[in-house]
Amino acid sequence: MKFGYQLSSITPYLQTEDDLRDSLHKIAAIGYTEVQLQGVPYTIPDNAVVSALRESGLSCIAMQEDFPVGFEDQPQRAVERAQACGCRYLSFAKWPGLLTSEEELNRYAEALAPVCELAERSGLIFSFHPIGPDFMPLEVVPVYERLMKRLPDSVQLTFCVSSCFGTGVEPADVLEKFKERVDLVHFKDVTFQPDGPHLVPLGEGNTDWAPIAAACKQAGVKYIFAEQERWDRDAFDCAAASYRYLQNLDF
Repeated sequence: MKFGYQLSSITPYLQTEDDLRDSLHKIAAIGYTEVQLQGVPYTIPDNAVVSALRESGLSCIAMQEDFPVGFEDQPQRAVERAQACGCRYLSFAKWPGLLTSEEELNRYAEALAPVCELAERSGLIFSFHPIGPDFMPLEVVPVYERLMKRLPDSVQLTFCVSSCFGTGVEPADVLEKFKERVDLVHFKDVTFQPDGPHLVPLGEGNTDWAPIAAACKQAGVKYIFAEQERWDRDAFDCAAASYRYLQNLDF
């Protein structure tokens, strides 16, 4: 099991070729060697993304987009970028909109079928990334479980642990239920302050990640990615703090 960095954490710093190159060098200088790609606009050519990754020495393990919006109704485009960057995985989250009925689940699964086939024909592992509402129950069974049952067994689960907090779903149960089918996990920490929840570097929030890391190891997880999309201080300082914390976990 290895750890890396989810680039959606620094989306505002990935919007031009120069910023992308500079930001990837900063992430590599911290010590990260693997990343998940998200937040880089398609206005930046794929060859520029590949060049920036190569120059920084970072390996791009996976790419994530929202479906249908992030695929821009052109799944081939997302697949091409994932392939160009050497990704093994193509993850997707349901956005916008929620799945609130069996009918919506069926329609969504049907819309995903050709995208899944395209990804797999292209040598990619397709993976569903549930967000908070997807862990809520629909007639007792959580929405994400209902969707996964409608998708081919080859489709994996990209598990953002913090997304299930407060839903009644326990991280260990998710990892056990999808053992050997959840290669990618996101760790995102939070602390509660008078004005509400704040995302913070790993180890500075309310979560004890050690037992969750142990459960990941038991479930056959291959990569854990640090993630933090909002910051109360410099974003790269936060990335460095998460890196130091992950170094001290048992991998």
